[in-house]
Amino acid sequence: DEPFENSEIENSENKILLEEFTGHQCPNCPGGAETIRLLKNLYGDRLIVIAYHAGFFARTSPGFTTDYRTAVGTELNTYFGIQAYPSGLVNRSNKEVLERIKWPDATELVTIMPTLKLNISHEYYSANRTLSVTVKSTAIGTQNKLNVCVFITESGMISPQLSSNETIPDYEHKYVFRASLNGTWGSPIFEEGAETNQSQSITVSGNIDESWNESNIDIICFAYDSDTEEIIQAEIKSLL
Repeated sequence: DEPFENSEIENSENKILLEEFTGHQCPNCPGGAETIRLLKNLYGDRLIVIAYHAGFFARTSPGFTTDYRTAVGTELNTYFGIQAYPSGLVNRSNKEVLERIKWPDATELVTIMPTLKLNISHEYYSANRTLSVTVKSTAIGTQNKLNVCVFITESGMISPQLSSNETIPDYEHKYVFRASLNGTWGSPIFEEGAETNQSQSITVSGNIDESWNESNIDIICFAYDSDTEEIIQAEIKSLL
């Protein structure tokens, strides 16, 4: 069984990560999804989105039986002190939790010149649904100690979603966080800092659950400053 792909994606422009905290019983969350749609139209591939289903509105109940919750999403929900839904963080800048009306201003971070380049390559064996991902981080400017996370998201799931005035039975859920290949906080790199053109790679592996549609899976990696926790760079690559 040959791996599906081992092509590489390498970025040389700044990409930003919007982490949304949401839930299928959150009546205001379709509005958050609409804000994301508009921002994606504006920034395209330079805006990467992860939607964590966590907190009170992510619970299951009769009529809302699909469980999108994860241990990592719940841990981040607690760590960042999410109180209202939808809320978001953009590059985890100042660890500031933003209501959705503030997302457009925050995403202007995309215009900042990048100081790090990420290169993703992966091998996926569909027969046993095993995945190996290598992320090469190259400093464009001086870097502090960083951590690199490798997360898996899925889009295209159809299940009910509460809105402000009704339940939408065939709502399409996008960018849903499914798993991390290296924990909530990722793998350390550049532990002594890094100078321009210095690079370091990590390789992590895991499995794609049988219940996930492999055609709708994305691999998302991002690097953040280990001290400030601000995200320096992000990248995305489709599984197939």
